[in-house]
Amino acid sequence: MTKTDPYKPIGITHSASRTVLLAFSHALLFLLALPPFSWWPLAFLALLPLVWLAQGARSSARAIVIVFVVQCGLWLWLVQWLIPVTVAGYPFLAMYLAIYATLFVWIMRRCLHNRMLVRIPMTFLVPVIWVGLECVRGKIVFHGYGWYFLAHPLIEFPVYAQSADLLGGYFVSGLAAMISGLGIDCLNTRFGTMKRQTLAMAVTITFVLQLANVGYGWWRISQTDSLSPGPAILVIQTNLPQDNKTGWTTSDQERDVPVFFEMTKTSLAKTQRGADLIVWPETMVPGVGLEPQTRLFLQQTYGSRAAYLVKWGEQLVALSRELQTPILAGSGVWVDVSVGEDGFPDPRHEYNSAYLIQGEEPFQRYDKYLLTPFGETMPYVSAWPWLEEKLLAIGAEGMTFGLSASEQIQRLNLKWEGRMIRLGTPICFELTATEVCRQMAWDSGSKQIDIFINLSNDGWFTFYDPGREQHLQIARYRCIENRTPMIRAANTGLSVSIDSTGKVVGKVGEGRYGTGQQTGTLLAEVMLDRRETLYGSLGDLWAWGCLGGLVFLLTLTWITSDTKVEHDDASKKENDDVAGGDSGTASDRLSGGA
Repeated sequence: MTKTDPYKPIGITHSASRTVLLAFSHALLFLLALPPFSWWPLAFLALLPLVWLAQGARSSARAIVIVFVVQCGLWLWLVQWLIPVTVAGYPFLAMYLAIYATLFVWIMRRCLHNRMLVRIPMTFLVPVIWVGLECVRGKIVFHGYGWYFLAHPLIEFPVYAQSADLLGGYFVSGLAAMISGLGIDCLNTRFGTMKRQTLAMAVTITFVLQLANVGYGWWRISQTDSLSPGPAILVIQTNLPQDNKTGWTTSDQERDVPVFFEMTKTSLAKTQRGADLIVWPETMVPGVGLEPQTRLFLQQTYGSRAAYLVKWGEQLVALSRELQTPILAGSGVWVDVSVGEDGFPDPRHEYNSAYLIQGEEPFQRYDKYLLTPFGETMPYVSAWPWLEEKLLAIGAEGMTFGLSASEQIQRLNLKWEGRMIRLGTPICFELTATEVCRQMAWDSGSKQIDIFINLSNDGWFTFYDPGREQHLQIARYRCIENRTPMIRAANTGLSVSIDSTGKVVGKVGEGRYGTGQQTGTLLAEVMLDRRETLYGSLGDLWAWGCLGGLVFLLTLTWITSDTKVEHDDASKKENDDVAGGDSGTASDRLSGGA
């Protein structure tokens, strides 16, 4: 009898080639579930190969290396849009994202080979660990990266995703992960390492939860009593050919902005009833914003030399008044401007903002609350400007980070038919931050907005339309969680109207989500929804609970003894059909399964 890896799995032992095959199977299933393929049923099975790998790999070191390498390949494909933005940063983001599936395998192996935790069916263990790691990635590290979650492709199964209004999109991830866990429990029962009674219990609980989830979704979608007609909103999809934050020159602006003006006039004229609001995408108004004090300072200090800084903002105000229609548009903003040491204007604060041009100055303004990590700020590193400057020179030459984040979330009020329509205006990346959107929509469990309007610059995705589709899938979850309709105005698409059940009800162009990388307009007839949600009161309690459960599980693996797994000479054969544990360990598993 020889002792091997202390975290040696119980039951089936995999060869190295089978471990690689399982790692590739997980990556392929996950990839195919996402845009552009969107074979969403595969999301229910995507974790199954990864869990089977964790349970059966001959050693932890082998499992970790193989999974990490394969995951790097997966993420290099998924984030390929970064190549034109930052060649140096592209592989680092892929490697960072590859860590999470690798951590999942490592944590699973620790739990599986602990005498106490080995008793927990995979049906319940897998969701806690997976969602706990999604919480870490989506909420904590680098200010959060809430993309490519297990739940996201399942938005294409509308009745399944409606429970996001209870405990958030993370809850939908957990329900989907249960099915992969149950599949592993079925395999464990087949190989005699789990009692049939335990499997029957897991099957029953999973079936009841999944059926209840679908039934709840059908009920929520069928509710119409809470709906009422809202304003008509005209969306302008501008389609700048490059990322306008770094490459939009003055001559480009002279060419492009008049086109946007003409598009706005023409499309409004074509509508039969007009529009109650016109929406332009993020940062489509060049210059320094519409603050009266800033404009006055520039005029008094620099005269005509500063005219180009306020030119387009003033013309947009004139356009709004000419059309007699409010305009919501993205613009950079300078606040508290003084003369710098070099003689040029020096703003104390620069914001990425959304202006509601309605009535008289000063106009209502929303300043971005959460800056885009590595796009507008460098998490942690921005505290040392000299280091930030050097890293930008290496990874994204020509880019600068000088924006300020708002200290609070503002809401805008649109005057419409004698009442105020309350607008929440998350800008671009903020849409993926669940807590930002929740704080925008709710206060002490009471609904504070009627419509989300997401101004976005998806020019960052350049040629990669699947990235735009993923952004839109995430947006649909925000509508469900908060039971609030949304208008998306994205400069390169995808510009759409989404109702409070997450359904895309209007789009620019053809196709499932419309068409990106082209100009176009959309007149959206918004249906307001007065329903409140449990999520509005509790937020991502489920996600934090899973993270707490994950920490608890890991703590137990450190303070309690591991299973002692020894193998005779025959068990050393790396054969998928040979049991890897001795009879004593299998007995532990059987008793644990009970």
